[in-house]
Amino acid sequence: MKNIISLKWLNALTLFIAITSTSISAQNDNDLEGWSAVEIDLKATKKLSFSIAEHLRLRNDITSIKSYFTQLKVNYEVLKKFELGAGVRYITKNDDVGGQQGYDPFFRYQFDAAYRHKIEKLGLFFRLRYQNKNQLGRSESEGDVAKEFIRTRFGVGYKIKPLKLTLRVFAEHFNQPTNSKIEQNETRMRYTLKLNRRFKKIGAFTVFYGIQNNSVGDVKTKKSFLGLKYAYKIDFTK
Repeated sequence: MKNIISLKWLNALTLFIAITSTSISAQNDNDLEGWSAVEIDLKATKKLSFSIAEHLRLRNDITSIKSYFTQLKVNYEVLKKFELGAGVRYITKNDDVGGQQGYDPFFRYQFDAAYRHKIEKLGLFFRLRYQNKNQLGRSESEGDVAKEFIRTRFGVGYKIKPLKLTLRVFAEHFNQPTNSKIEQNETRMRYTLKLNRRFKKIGAFTVFYGIQNNSVGDVKTKKSFLGLKYAYKIDFTK
């Protein structure tokens, strides 16, 4: 019986990969990005945890560097299943458009409120995030206006026990608050599918695929991204 269930999930996964590949090849007017990350998670107490991660993002159909950044995060479980968090990013962004090109430094900070709930094999996830990013070394008079977003994210996860995989689907809305210094507000919708496999004493590997729709005024753009993430957890509570 387990072999039959495993075969069904393998067939479903194969079908998803085939559909995804067809979708990517059909999106001639969209850019395909590559996202990768290596992360270390530290569980300091039962309620307090930290993480540090290095990220690399590629664009132009995964042929050139878009950005790379270091991210630090802290999370605290205020109530059971409810967490508050904060994080910072130091970003190096590749500016390859216009007459003055090169790598520019950016700084981003964020605040999170997240809730998780489990119903048998299903896991439900909701997160509210505020983020603020600006370019370092430039003032507002020089054209640097902080870019803010309020993000709402909802996800559903399912454990595929025969394959020891966790399948997660996320939908996230980005809304830019009204600001007199911004001519046109930007909104985004991001949909992501993730497959996660955790190995004892090695860590967790996650592969994912996503689609993002951007809207700035009447201008609408789309992109897709493929990603791979490795995370290693150190638990000081054990």
